[in-house]
Amino acid sequence: MRVAIILNSLSGKKRVFYSRLLPVIREFGSAEVFETKSETDAFDFSVHAVSQRFDLIIAAGGDGTTNQVLNGMLQSGLAADQLPALSILPVGSGNDFARTVKITLDADALRKRLVNFSPLLVDVGSVRFQKDSKESHSYFLNVCSAGMGPEVVNKMQSGKKRLGSSMAYYKAILSTFGTYRCMPVTIKTTSWEWRNSLRSLAIGNGKYFGSGLCIAPDAKPDDGELGAFICGPVSVFEFIRYTNTLKSGRKISNPKIEYKAGKEFELTSESPCRIEADGELLGFLPATVKVIPQRIKFLY
Repeated sequence: MRVAIILNSLSGKKRVFYSRLLPVIREFGSAEVFETKSETDAFDFSVHAVSQRFDLIIAAGGDGTTNQVLNGMLQSGLAADQLPALSILPVGSGNDFARTVKITLDADALRKRLVNFSPLLVDVGSVRFQKDSKESHSYFLNVCSAGMGPEVVNKMQSGKKRLGSSMAYYKAILSTFGTYRCMPVTIKTTSWEWRNSLRSLAIGNGKYFGSGLCIAPDAKPDDGELGAFICGPVSVFEFIRYTNTLKSGRKISNPKIEYKAGKEFELTSESPCRIEADGELLGFLPATVKVIPQRIKFLY
């Protein structure tokens, strides 16, 4: 088996990867490690791995690394059965999809996955959005969001990270809580419509978002639909108060917060509203988010 491992070189757990996990992978065949040096490397490396017909691509990083690897793999347009299988090693700062599929850094669990090597077909999210006055497109494996989520990402990207990515993330959250104002947004599907001032919208193929917030408790990566967490004009203090509920995996009971599901979502806004996917800032609404069933083979 030929394995391409695309590793986020900034990972704080890089030593764990090289000392405990890479030797396990090499028990099952040849493994080539590609360390990212720039923001586009993970995408480029995955394009290369597909063209070189690797059997398995492992995204070793967080959700952002996985997102770039996924988009690079699907850039080829090849069908799922013609692509390498995809797996992940959660050595990044944000590992929300790993929570859904229950992948950890346990070496024995990794060995068991490779011994069995039975990848399953999973769904992928597709987003069409506006960027530089043109329609653009991206895929996501975990969650895309509008409202506060992209504003946090935007502040992180524009801010300084002298204290590390985790501290920068929490600083961005606090700053966004103080400055974000709910804006009118419309969400349409074939079976329901929502129109109100929006604090946060998260549309999930996975269950978790924002470092462990369970926004789609019923979501499954292989069920052919996406879960949606819609938070209307609740106050900042209410939203903060619900954080523990979200982390526990329980649903919030509040008339301004709804849990929905759908296969395709049309998103529009009256004011400029950003959208992001898996921690990667995309662009602005209007946007169309839909599920592509059984689009890629995933090893978990």
